[in-house]
Amino acid sequence: MLKEFRENYKNNKFQFILTDLEGKVIESDQTLFKAEKGKDLGEIHPFFFSIADIIGPNRKKTIFHCVQLGNSAEELTVDIEITKQNGQFLIAIENLTEHYVSYQSIAQARNESIIDSELILLKNHELEERERFKNDFIQNFSHELRNPLTNIIALTNILQRSQLDDEQSNILNVLKDSTSNLKLMLEDVLSLAMISKGKLALNPTVFNFKQLIEFLKLTYNTRAKERGLIFTITADESIPEYIEGDRLRLLQVLTNLCDNAIKYTPNGKIILYAIQNQRRANKVNLRLGVKDTGIGIPEEKLETVLESFEQLGNTEGVGLGLSIVKGLLNLMGSRIQIESTSGKGSHFFFDVNLQFPLHNPEKETSEKTSKKNTVQKQKKYKVLLVEDNEGVQTSLLKSLIDTGDFFIDIVSDGALVMQEIVNKSYDIVLMDVNLPNITGDQLAKVIRGFPFKNIKSIPIIGITANSYKAQIKAYKKAGMNVVLSKPFDDKELLTNIYKLLK
Repeated sequence: MLKEFRENYKNNKFQFILTDLEGKVIESDQTLFKAEKGKDLGEIHPFFFSIADIIGPNRKKTIFHCVQLGNSAEELTVDIEITKQNGQFLIAIENLTEHYVSYQSIAQARNESIIDSELILLKNHELEERERFKNDFIQNFSHELRNPLTNIIALTNILQRSQLDDEQSNILNVLKDSTSNLKLMLEDVLSLAMISKGKLALNPTVFNFKQLIEFLKLTYNTRAKERGLIFTITADESIPEYIEGDRLRLLQVLTNLCDNAIKYTPNGKIILYAIQNQRRANKVNLRLGVKDTGIGIPEEKLETVLESFEQLGNTEGVGLGLSIVKGLLNLMGSRIQIESTSGKGSHFFFDVNLQFPLHNPEKETSEKTSKKNTVQKQKKYKVLLVEDNEGVQTSLLKSLIDTGDFFIDIVSDGALVMQEIVNKSYDIVLMDVNLPNITGDQLAKVIRGFPFKNIKSIPIIGITANSYKAQIKAYKKAGMNVVLSKPFDDKELLTNIYKLLK
Protein backbone atom coordinates (compact mmCIF):
# COMPACT_ATOMS: atom_id res chain seq x y z
CA MET A 1 0.00 0.00 0.00
CA LEU A 2 2.80 2.36 0.92
CA LYS A 3 4.57 1.63 -2.36
CA GLU A 4 1.38 2.39 -4.29
CA PHE A 5 0.89 5.64 -2.40
CA ARG A 6 4.51 6.65 -3.05
CA GLU A 7 4.13 5.93 -6.76
CA ASN A 8 0.90 7.95 -6.96
CA TYR A 9 2.44 10.82 -5.06
CA LYS A 10 5.50 10.78 -7.31
CA ASN A 11 3.38 10.73 -10.44
CA ASN A 12 1.32 13.72 -9.24
CA LYS A 13 4.25 15.79 -7.98
CA PHE A 14 7.25 15.10 -10.23
CA GLN A 15 8.13 15.19 -13.91
CA PHE A 16 11.46 14.13 -15.35
CA ILE A 17 12.67 15.33 -18.74
CA LEU A 18 15.83 14.30 -20.56
CA THR A 19 17.20 16.64 -23.26
CA ASP A 20 20.32 17.01 -25.30
CA LEU A 21 22.71 19.91 -24.72
CA GLU A 22 20.70 22.06 -27.16
CA GLY A 23 17.51 21.57 -25.14
CA LYS A 24 15.65 19.17 -27.44
CA VAL A 25 13.49 16.64 -25.61
CA ILE A 26 14.83 13.10 -25.71
CA GLU A 27 12.43 11.59 -23.21
CA SER A 28 9.73 12.75 -20.73
CA ASP A 29 7.21 11.06 -18.41
CA GLN A 30 4.58 13.77 -19.18
CA THR A 31 3.35 13.96 -15.57
CA LEU A 32 2.86 17.71 -15.19
CA PHE A 33 2.77 19.00 -18.75
CA LYS A 34 3.30 17.67 -22.22
CA ALA A 35 6.87 17.64 -23.59
CA GLU A 36 6.97 15.87 -26.95
CA LYS A 37 10.07 14.03 -28.08
CA GLY A 38 12.29 16.05 -30.44
CA LYS A 39 10.62 19.34 -29.48
CA ASP A 40 12.71 22.25 -28.25
CA LEU A 41 11.96 22.62 -24.54
CA GLY A 42 12.18 26.43 -24.86
CA GLU A 43 9.10 26.36 -27.08
CA ILE A 44 7.12 24.73 -24.26
CA HIS A 45 8.04 27.53 -21.83
CA PRO A 46 10.44 30.49 -22.24
CA PHE A 47 12.14 29.63 -18.93
CA PHE A 48 13.97 26.76 -20.61
CA PHE A 49 15.51 28.87 -23.42
CA SER A 50 18.60 29.73 -21.37
CA ILE A 51 19.34 26.36 -19.77
CA ALA A 52 22.54 25.75 -21.76
CA ASP A 53 23.89 29.21 -21.01
CA ILE A 54 23.06 28.95 -17.28
CA ILE A 55 24.66 25.56 -16.80
CA GLY A 56 27.71 26.42 -18.92
CA PRO A 57 30.62 24.10 -19.66
CA ASN A 58 31.90 23.84 -16.05
CA ARG A 59 28.72 23.45 -13.97
CA LYS A 60 27.23 20.04 -13.41
CA LYS A 61 24.09 20.94 -11.46
CA THR A 62 21.84 23.88 -10.58
CA ILE A 63 18.51 24.34 -8.75
CA PHE A 64 15.78 26.95 -9.30
CA HIS A 65 13.17 27.60 -6.62
CA CYS A 66 9.64 28.98 -6.96
CA VAL A 67 9.51 29.06 -10.74
CA GLN A 68 6.13 30.05 -12.20
CA LEU A 69 5.68 28.24 -15.47
CA GLY A 70 2.64 30.27 -16.55
CA ASN A 71 -0.46 29.53 -18.62
CA SER A 72 1.16 27.01 -20.91
CA ALA A 73 1.84 24.80 -17.91
CA GLU A 74 -1.44 25.44 -16.09
CA GLU A 75 -0.03 28.07 -13.68
CA LEU A 76 2.39 25.71 -11.99
CA THR A 77 4.79 26.92 -9.33
CA VAL A 78 7.68 24.49 -9.18
CA ASP A 79 11.23 23.81 -8.07
CA ILE A 80 13.51 22.74 -10.95
CA GLU A 81 16.76 20.80 -10.61
CA ILE A 82 18.93 20.51 -13.73
CA THR A 83 21.82 18.05 -13.88
CA LYS A 84 24.31 17.68 -16.77
CA GLN A 85 25.67 14.18 -17.31
CA ASN A 86 26.83 12.07 -20.24
CA GLY A 87 26.27 14.97 -22.68
CA GLN A 88 22.62 15.37 -21.69
CA PHE A 89 20.43 17.47 -19.32
CA LEU A 90 18.29 15.65 -16.77
CA ILE A 91 15.55 18.06 -15.66
CA ALA A 92 13.62 17.14 -12.48
CA ILE A 93 10.49 19.31 -11.92
CA GLU A 94 8.69 19.17 -8.54
CA ASN A 95 5.17 20.62 -8.39
CA LEU A 96 4.99 22.80 -5.22
CA THR A 97 2.08 24.99 -6.26
CA GLU A 98 0.01 24.31 -3.13
CA HIS A 99 3.03 24.85 -0.88
CA TYR A 100 3.93 28.22 -2.40
CA VAL A 101 0.32 29.43 -2.54
CA SER A 102 -0.07 28.52 1.14
CA TYR A 103 3.24 30.17 2.01
CA GLN A 104 2.27 33.29 0.11
CA SER A 105 -1.08 33.45 1.92
CA ILE A 106 0.63 33.10 5.29
CA ALA A 107 3.21 35.74 4.39
CA GLN A 108 0.51 38.09 3.13
CA ALA A 109 -1.56 37.55 6.29
CA ARG A 110 1.51 38.23 8.41
CA ASN A 111 2.35 41.39 6.49
CA GLU A 112 -1.24 42.57 6.73
CA SER A 113 -1.15 41.86 10.47
CA ILE A 114 2.06 43.88 10.81
CA ILE A 115 0.52 46.72 8.82
CA ASP A 116 -2.66 46.59 10.93
CA SER A 117 -0.57 46.66 14.10
CA GLU A 118 1.35 49.65 12.83
CA LEU A 119 -1.90 51.41 11.94
CA ILE A 120 -3.29 50.67 15.41
CA LEU A 121 -0.13 52.06 17.00
CA LEU A 122 -0.37 55.17 14.85
CA LYS A 123 -4.05 55.56 15.70
CA ASN A 124 -3.39 55.07 19.42
CA HIS A 125 -0.54 57.57 19.24
CA GLU A 126 -2.85 60.03 17.50
CA LEU A 127 -5.53 59.49 20.16
CA GLU A 128 -2.96 59.92 22.92
CA GLU A 129 -1.75 63.14 21.34
CA ARG A 130 -5.32 64.40 21.06
CA GLU A 131 -6.00 63.47 24.70
CA ARG A 132 -2.75 65.13 25.82
CA PHE A 133 -3.57 68.26 23.86
CA LYS A 134 -7.12 68.33 25.28
CA ASN A 135 -5.93 67.92 28.88
CA ASP A 136 -3.11 70.47 28.51
CA PHE A 137 -5.52 72.91 26.91
CA ILE A 138 -8.06 72.43 29.70
CA GLN A 139 -5.40 72.87 32.36
CA ASN A 140 -3.89 75.98 30.78
CA PHE A 141 -7.27 77.50 29.94
CA SER A 142 -8.63 76.94 33.44
CA HIS A 143 -5.37 78.35 34.83
CA GLU A 144 -5.89 81.58 32.90
CA LEU A 145 -9.52 81.81 34.00
CA ARG A 146 -8.74 81.64 37.69
CA ASN A 147 -7.28 85.14 38.11
CA PRO A 148 -10.24 87.04 36.60
CA LEU A 149 -12.68 84.74 38.40
CA THR A 150 -10.91 85.40 41.71
CA ASN A 151 -11.24 89.14 41.04
CA ILE A 152 -14.95 88.84 40.25
CA ILE A 153 -15.68 86.82 43.40
CA ALA A 154 -13.70 89.18 45.64
CA LEU A 155 -15.20 92.35 44.18
CA THR A 156 -18.71 90.87 44.30
CA ASN A 157 -18.28 90.15 48.01
CA ILE A 158 -16.97 93.68 48.55
CA LEU A 159 -19.97 95.17 46.71
CA GLN A 160 -22.33 93.06 48.78
CA ARG A 161 -21.05 94.73 51.95
CA SER A 162 -21.73 98.20 50.56
CA GLN A 163 -24.97 100.21 50.60
CA LEU A 164 -27.06 99.07 47.63
CA ASP A 165 -30.62 99.78 46.57
CA ASP A 166 -33.02 96.95 45.65
CA GLU A 167 -32.24 97.02 41.94
CA GLN A 168 -28.49 96.92 42.55
CA SER A 169 -28.95 94.06 45.06
CA ASN A 170 -30.89 92.05 42.47
CA ILE A 171 -28.21 92.65 39.84
CA LEU A 172 -25.53 91.61 42.35
CA ASN A 173 -27.42 88.41 43.18
CA VAL A 174 -27.56 87.50 39.48
CA LEU A 175 -23.83 88.22 39.24
CA LYS A 176 -23.10 86.02 42.26
CA ASP A 177 -25.17 83.14 40.85
CA SER A 178 -23.45 83.42 37.48
CA THR A 179 -20.05 83.52 39.15
CA SER A 180 -20.91 80.50 41.27
CA ASN A 181 -22.02 78.56 38.19
CA LEU A 182 -18.85 79.54 36.35
CA LYS A 183 -16.74 78.41 39.29
CA LEU A 184 -18.51 75.03 39.42
CA MET A 185 -18.10 74.63 35.65
CA LEU A 186 -14.41 75.44 35.94
CA GLU A 187 -13.97 72.85 38.70
CA ASP A 188 -15.84 70.26 36.61
CA VAL A 189 -13.66 70.87 33.57
CA LEU A 190 -10.47 70.66 35.63
CA SER A 191 -11.70 67.56 37.46
CA LEU A 192 -12.33 65.90 34.10
CA ALA A 193 -8.76 66.66 32.99
CA MET A 194 -7.36 65.38 36.30
CA ILE A 195 -9.40 62.18 36.05
CA SER A 196 -8.15 61.63 32.48
CA LYS A 197 -4.55 62.08 33.61
CA GLY A 198 -5.03 59.89 36.68
CA LYS A 199 -4.00 62.77 38.95
CA LEU A 200 -7.23 63.14 40.88
CA ALA A 201 -7.15 61.49 44.31
CA LEU A 202 -9.80 61.27 46.99
CA ASN A 203 -9.32 63.12 50.26
CA PRO A 204 -11.47 61.34 52.88
CA THR A 205 -12.40 63.25 56.05
CA VAL A 206 -15.12 62.95 58.68
CA PHE A 207 -18.07 65.21 57.85
CA ASN A 208 -21.64 65.73 58.92
CA PHE A 209 -23.80 63.88 56.41
CA LYS A 210 -27.05 65.45 57.64
CA GLN A 211 -25.60 68.93 57.15
CA LEU A 212 -24.62 67.94 53.59
CA ILE A 213 -28.23 66.87 52.92
CA GLU A 214 -29.55 70.11 54.42
CA PHE A 215 -27.19 72.13 52.24
CA LEU A 216 -28.46 70.35 49.12
CA LYS A 217 -32.06 70.84 50.25
CA LEU A 218 -31.59 74.58 50.75
CA THR A 219 -29.70 75.01 47.46
CA TYR A 220 -32.03 73.06 45.18
CA ASN A 221 -35.30 74.07 46.78
CA THR A 222 -34.50 77.60 45.65
CA ARG A 223 -33.34 76.59 42.15
CA ALA A 224 -36.34 74.31 41.62
CA LYS A 225 -38.82 77.01 42.65
CA GLU A 226 -37.27 79.42 40.15
CA ARG A 227 -38.17 76.89 37.42
CA GLY A 228 -41.58 76.03 38.82
CA LEU A 229 -40.46 72.57 39.96
CA ILE A 230 -40.91 70.65 43.21
CA PHE A 231 -37.72 69.44 44.87
CA THR A 232 -37.80 66.98 47.78
CA ILE A 233 -35.21 65.04 49.77
CA THR A 234 -35.70 61.80 51.65
CA ALA A 235 -32.95 60.31 53.83
CA ASP A 236 -33.02 57.27 56.12
CA GLU A 237 -32.89 58.23 59.78
CA SER A 238 -30.66 55.20 60.34
CA ILE A 239 -27.80 56.73 58.30
CA PRO A 240 -24.99 57.80 60.69
CA GLU A 241 -24.81 61.53 61.32
CA TYR A 242 -21.06 61.61 60.67
CA ILE A 243 -19.57 59.88 57.64
CA GLU A 244 -15.96 59.41 56.61
CA GLY A 245 -15.37 60.06 52.91
CA ASP A 246 -14.44 62.73 50.40
CA ARG A 247 -17.20 65.25 51.11
CA LEU A 248 -16.20 67.58 48.25
CA ARG A 249 -16.29 64.83 45.60
CA LEU A 250 -19.50 63.30 46.94
CA LEU A 251 -21.08 66.75 46.88
CA GLN A 252 -19.79 67.25 43.34
CA VAL A 253 -21.47 64.00 42.24
CA LEU A 254 -24.80 64.88 43.86
CA THR A 255 -24.85 68.49 42.62
CA ASN A 256 -24.13 67.35 39.08
CA LEU A 257 -26.99 64.84 39.25
CA CYS A 258 -29.37 67.46 40.68
CA ASP A 259 -28.26 70.09 38.15
CA ASN A 260 -28.78 67.57 35.36
CA ALA A 261 -32.26 66.72 36.64
CA ILE A 262 -33.29 70.40 36.84
CA LYS A 263 -31.88 71.07 33.39
CA TYR A 264 -33.90 68.30 31.72
CA THR A 265 -37.13 68.60 33.72
CA PRO A 266 -39.44 71.22 32.19
CA ASN A 267 -42.18 70.51 34.75
CA GLY A 268 -42.96 68.15 37.60
CA LYS A 269 -40.74 67.11 40.47
CA ILE A 270 -37.25 65.98 41.42
CA ILE A 271 -36.42 63.66 44.32
CA LEU A 272 -33.00 63.24 45.91
CA TYR A 273 -32.86 60.27 48.26
CA ALA A 274 -30.38 58.49 50.52
CA ILE A 275 -30.95 54.89 51.67
CA GLN A 276 -28.86 52.76 54.00
CA ASN A 277 -28.31 49.41 52.27
CA GLN A 278 -26.10 47.78 54.85
CA ARG A 279 -24.27 48.65 58.04
CA ARG A 280 -21.62 46.61 59.79
CA ALA A 281 -19.02 47.60 62.38
CA ASN A 282 -17.88 51.06 61.26
CA LYS A 283 -18.78 50.57 57.59
CA VAL A 284 -21.95 51.58 55.83
CA ASN A 285 -23.19 51.10 52.27
CA LEU A 286 -25.47 53.85 51.00
CA ARG A 287 -27.62 54.14 47.92
CA LEU A 288 -27.89 57.72 46.70
CA GLY A 289 -30.03 58.68 43.76
CA VAL A 290 -31.96 61.36 41.91
CA LYS A 291 -35.34 60.82 40.22
CA ASP A 292 -37.03 63.30 37.90
CA THR A 293 -40.11 63.60 35.71
CA GLY A 294 -38.17 65.15 32.85
CA ILE A 295 -37.70 64.38 29.18
CA GLY A 296 -36.00 61.05 29.81
CA ILE A 297 -33.24 59.47 27.75
CA PRO A 298 -33.81 57.59 24.48
CA GLU A 299 -32.58 54.00 24.61
CA GLU A 300 -29.96 54.62 21.93
CA LYS A 301 -28.46 57.44 24.05
CA LEU A 302 -28.05 55.43 27.27
CA GLU A 303 -24.59 54.20 26.26
CA THR A 304 -23.23 57.63 25.27
CA VAL A 305 -24.89 59.99 27.75
CA LEU A 306 -22.05 59.44 30.25
CA GLU A 307 -19.40 60.59 27.77
CA SER A 308 -17.86 64.07 27.82
CA PHE A 309 -19.67 66.85 25.96
CA GLU A 310 -22.74 64.67 25.32
CA GLN A 311 -26.08 66.48 25.65
CA LEU A 312 -29.74 65.72 25.07
CA GLY A 313 -31.22 68.33 22.79
CA ASN A 314 -30.49 72.04 22.84
CA THR A 315 -29.88 72.90 26.49
CA GLU A 316 -27.53 75.12 28.40
CA GLY A 317 -24.27 73.70 29.71
CA VAL A 318 -21.34 71.89 28.15
CA GLY A 319 -22.31 68.26 28.72
CA LEU A 320 -19.72 67.46 31.37
CA GLY A 321 -21.89 66.69 34.41
CA LEU A 322 -22.52 62.98 33.92
CA SER A 323 -18.99 62.38 32.67
CA ILE A 324 -17.67 63.92 35.91
CA VAL A 325 -20.09 61.73 37.90
CA LYS A 326 -18.85 58.62 36.11
CA GLY A 327 -15.18 59.45 36.74
CA LEU A 328 -15.62 60.41 40.40
CA LEU A 329 -17.70 57.35 41.23
CA ASN A 330 -15.10 55.17 39.56
CA LEU A 331 -12.53 56.64 41.99
CA MET A 332 -14.89 55.78 44.86
CA GLY A 333 -15.20 52.19 43.69
CA SER A 334 -18.78 52.72 42.53
CA ARG A 335 -20.63 53.28 39.26
CA ILE A 336 -23.62 55.26 38.11
CA GLN A 337 -26.73 53.30 37.09
CA ILE A 338 -29.51 54.69 34.91
CA GLU A 339 -33.17 53.82 34.52
CA SER A 340 -34.98 56.03 32.05
CA THR A 341 -38.02 56.17 29.80
CA SER A 342 -38.12 58.74 27.03
CA GLY A 343 -40.75 61.36 27.79
CA LYS A 344 -41.40 60.14 31.35
CA GLY A 345 -38.26 60.82 33.34
CA SER A 346 -34.97 59.38 34.57
CA HIS A 347 -33.53 57.76 37.66
CA PHE A 348 -29.78 58.02 38.36
CA PHE A 349 -28.42 56.14 41.37
CA PHE A 350 -25.27 54.57 42.81
CA ASP A 351 -24.16 52.47 45.78
CA VAL A 352 -21.09 53.59 47.70
CA ASN A 353 -19.14 52.11 50.61
CA LEU A 354 -18.22 54.60 53.33
CA GLN A 355 -17.00 54.51 56.91
CA PHE A 356 -18.20 56.31 59.98
CA PRO A 357 -16.62 57.01 63.40
CA LEU A 358 -17.88 54.77 66.19
CA HIS A 359 -18.04 57.82 68.43
CA ASN A 360 -19.50 61.01 66.96
CA PRO A 361 -17.14 64.00 66.96
CA GLU A 362 -17.85 66.68 69.53
CA LYS A 363 -20.53 69.04 68.34
CA GLU A 364 -18.58 71.87 69.85
CA THR A 365 -15.77 71.34 67.31
CA SER A 366 -17.01 74.12 65.05
CA GLU A 367 -17.31 76.48 68.02
CA LYS A 368 -13.77 75.66 69.15
CA THR A 369 -12.50 76.17 65.62
CA SER A 370 -14.20 79.53 65.32
CA LYS A 371 -12.70 80.60 68.65
CA LYS A 372 -9.25 79.60 67.46
CA ASN A 373 -9.76 81.61 64.29
CA THR A 374 -10.79 84.71 66.22
CA VAL A 375 -7.99 87.25 66.54
CA GLN A 376 -7.86 89.83 69.23
CA LYS A 377 -8.19 93.13 67.45
CA GLN A 378 -6.20 95.31 69.75
CA LYS A 379 -3.58 95.82 67.02
CA LYS A 380 -3.23 95.79 63.27
CA TYR A 381 -1.12 93.18 61.55
CA LYS A 382 1.41 93.81 58.80
CA VAL A 383 0.87 91.83 55.61
CA LEU A 384 3.22 91.52 52.67
CA LEU A 385 1.13 90.88 49.55
CA VAL A 386 3.23 89.39 46.74
CA GLU A 387 1.18 89.35 43.52
CA ASP A 388 2.00 90.45 39.96
CA ASN A 389 -1.57 90.54 38.62
CA GLU A 390 -2.99 94.03 39.15
CA GLY A 391 -6.58 92.84 39.19
CA VAL A 392 -5.88 90.27 41.91
CA GLN A 393 -3.82 92.88 43.80
CA THR A 394 -6.78 95.26 43.83
CA SER A 395 -9.38 92.72 44.92
CA LEU A 396 -7.19 91.20 47.68
CA LEU A 397 -6.10 94.63 48.90
CA LYS A 398 -9.70 95.79 49.14
CA SER A 399 -10.76 92.61 50.98
CA LEU A 400 -7.97 93.02 53.55
CA ILE A 401 -8.44 96.77 54.05
CA ASP A 402 -12.18 96.39 54.65
CA THR A 403 -11.50 94.34 57.80
CA GLY A 404 -9.58 97.18 59.40
CA ASP A 405 -7.10 94.65 60.81
CA PHE A 406 -4.14 95.00 58.45
CA PHE A 407 -1.42 97.25 57.11
CA ILE A 408 -0.50 96.00 53.63
CA ASP A 409 2.62 96.33 51.50
CA ILE A 410 2.52 95.13 47.90
CA VAL A 411 5.37 93.62 45.87
CA SER A 412 4.87 92.44 42.29
CA ASP A 413 8.36 91.02 41.59
CA GLY A 414 9.60 87.89 43.34
CA ALA A 415 13.15 89.20 43.31
CA LEU A 416 12.17 92.05 45.70
CA VAL A 417 10.51 89.88 48.35
CA MET A 418 13.59 89.09 50.47
CA GLN A 419 14.59 92.75 50.47
CA GLU A 420 11.19 93.66 51.94
CA ILE A 421 11.21 90.85 54.51
CA VAL A 422 14.73 91.62 55.73
CA ASN A 423 14.23 95.42 55.97
CA LYS A 424 10.71 95.36 57.44
CA SER A 425 8.87 93.27 59.99
CA TYR A 426 5.80 91.36 58.75
CA ASP A 427 3.29 89.21 60.58
CA ILE A 428 2.25 87.20 57.54
CA VAL A 429 3.08 86.84 53.82
CA LEU A 430 0.37 86.36 51.21
CA MET A 431 2.20 85.21 48.08
CA ASP A 432 1.27 84.04 44.59
CA VAL A 433 3.17 80.96 43.38
CA ASN A 434 3.60 82.16 39.79
CA LEU A 435 5.82 85.26 40.05
CA PRO A 436 8.33 86.98 37.75
CA ASN A 437 12.04 86.11 38.22
CA ILE A 438 11.56 83.66 41.10
CA THR A 439 8.53 81.54 41.94
CA GLY A 440 6.66 81.71 45.21
CA ASP A 441 7.56 78.16 46.28
CA GLN A 442 11.26 78.90 45.67
CA LEU A 443 10.92 82.02 47.81
CA ALA A 444 9.26 79.98 50.55
CA LYS A 445 12.29 77.66 50.60
CA VAL A 446 14.65 80.63 50.89
CA ILE A 447 12.60 82.15 53.74
CA ARG A 448 12.47 78.85 55.64
CA GLY A 449 16.23 78.47 55.27
CA PHE A 450 17.01 81.96 56.62
CA PRO A 451 19.16 81.99 59.80
CA PHE A 452 17.00 84.50 61.72
CA LYS A 453 14.01 83.04 63.53
CA ASN A 454 11.78 86.10 63.12
CA ILE A 455 12.11 85.72 59.33
CA LYS A 456 12.18 81.95 58.86
CA SER A 457 9.02 81.47 60.96
CA ILE A 458 6.81 84.05 59.15
CA PRO A 459 3.50 82.39 58.19
CA ILE A 460 3.14 82.08 54.41
CA ILE A 461 -0.14 81.67 52.56
CA GLY A 462 0.36 80.63 48.96
CA ILE A 463 -2.20 81.44 46.28
CA THR A 464 -2.13 79.62 42.98
CA ALA A 465 -4.08 78.92 39.83
CA ASN A 466 -2.91 75.31 40.04
CA SER A 467 -5.09 72.84 41.87
CA TYR A 468 -3.54 69.41 41.37
CA LYS A 469 -3.07 67.70 44.72
CA ALA A 470 0.58 66.91 43.94
CA GLN A 471 1.30 70.58 43.18
CA ILE A 472 -0.37 71.79 46.39
CA LYS A 473 1.61 69.20 48.36
CA ALA A 474 4.87 70.37 46.75
CA TYR A 475 4.17 74.02 47.63
CA LYS A 476 3.51 73.09 51.26
CA LYS A 477 6.67 71.00 51.33
CA ALA A 478 8.58 74.07 50.11
CA GLY A 479 7.47 75.93 53.24
CA MET A 480 4.03 77.42 52.63
CA ASN A 481 1.70 76.96 55.61
CA VAL A 482 -1.51 77.10 53.57
CA VAL A 483 -2.12 77.02 49.82
CA LEU A 484 -5.36 78.43 48.38
CA SER A 485 -6.38 77.57 44.84
CA LYS A 486 -7.98 80.33 42.81
CA PRO A 487 -10.77 81.21 42.73
CA PHE A 488 -11.39 81.56 46.48
CA ASP A 489 -13.60 83.99 48.35
CA ASP A 490 -12.47 86.50 50.97
CA LYS A 491 -14.08 84.49 53.79
CA GLU A 492 -11.82 81.51 53.06
CA LEU A 493 -8.79 83.78 52.82
CA LEU A 494 -9.51 85.67 56.05
CA THR A 495 -10.28 82.49 57.99
CA ASN A 496 -6.83 81.10 57.12
CA ILE A 497 -5.08 84.40 57.82
CA TYR A 498 -6.67 84.72 61.31
CA LYS A 499 -5.91 81.08 62.04
CA LEU A 500 -2.20 81.51 61.27
CA LEU A 501 -1.96 84.80 63.16
CA LYS A 502 -3.49 83.18 66.24
